[in-house]
Amino acid sequence: MNSQEIDDRRAGALRIVAEHGLPATLIEGGEDRFARIAEDLSLEYRGHTVTRDTTLQMTPRGDLETVWGTDDAADEVIVFVTEMPRLYKPRDSDENDRSPRNLVVLAELDRERHAAVVSLPALGPVPRRALRTLIATIAGTMTGEDSIRGFEQQRGILVTSDGDTEYVCAEGYSRRLKLMAGMVRGNRPWRLIPTLTGMTAAAAAAASFGIFFSTIWSMANALSAWRLAAITLLSLVLASVWLITNNRLWERATVTARPRARLYNMATVCTVVFSAVVLYAGLFAATLAAALIVIDESFLASQLGHAVGLRNYVYLSWLATSMGIFAGALGSSADSYDDVLRATYGYRERLRRRASEAAADRSESEMH
Repeated sequence: MNSQEIDDRRAGALRIVAEHGLPATLIEGGEDRFARIAEDLSLEYRGHTVTRDTTLQMTPRGDLETVWGTDDAADEVIVFVTEMPRLYKPRDSDENDRSPRNLVVLAELDRERHAAVVSLPALGPVPRRALRTLIATIAGTMTGEDSIRGFEQQRGILVTSDGDTEYVCAEGYSRRLKLMAGMVRGNRPWRLIPTLTGMTAAAAAAASFGIFFSTIWSMANALSAWRLAAITLLSLVLASVWLITNNRLWERATVTARPRARLYNMATVCTVVFSAVVLYAGLFAATLAAALIVIDESFLASQLGHAVGLRNYVYLSWLATSMGIFAGALGSSADSYDDVLRATYGYRERLRRRASEAAADRSESEMH
């Protein structure tokens, strides 16, 4: 290929396609910086597109296959930012190798089509700066301004090719933990309380029971801090297990490849536990405030038979909250399955789960 052909094929613009949800939020918040990145590389910045549609397909191996539409975008470097976590196993890897078999994929590049896919969860729970740096490196690599070695200069990063696709991967357990944290961040578990009205209402009702019944006061006063902590841990574990099993959040290896199923299940456990802890903290604060307002100090002292202080109110609220959190998990049965998914998973993860369940249902019907 002569120099004129290379110059003709050089992309002259940068465009970013972001999935609905966290990717769109991050891209929209960094428009000025992306425009400067394009300007530094002598590219025209053509803005970003937010898509709710599935624009990525999975190959039989579980790889991503980018679908960009027409050839009108041949002069653009297109970077697609997705919420989907990506793992990659080289084709020639040893099946009996018991070391970590799948690398964490940060990005996938197709230089022939000037296209790249960035996996946002791989950048960790605070991906804003890393996302800008990664997009700048991708754009520089695509236009020939920078070498692919720009990726490999970073510690723990390696680039491997598979056909026309180059995978920018990270290795090591710390990167897997970072991926896990990024997946939990993308799931936004703090939305549990306002979304799951059935669970929140049941938890609040059960916790209120402890404020108005003197038997709970005496029980809380008799318990030590260590025992109350154990009750808290037990309530969180039981609530998390109930939420996962009752709402079919556990990924089955029969539907998803085992390494991905393991990854998704670990993220599910972290997300649900984080949601339960957020609910517990909010419920404890509300219960303590209610106890201080409703229960007069002299009346509480007469029921317990000794002088009382803030510690007694804290222990009372502590026990009542532990009772409420498990009742709240049972109350989540009143919430719809879609509400549970919306409260514990990001947009792309909800689509993936619906697609997996549909595929499993089709397989079962075909077997019958």
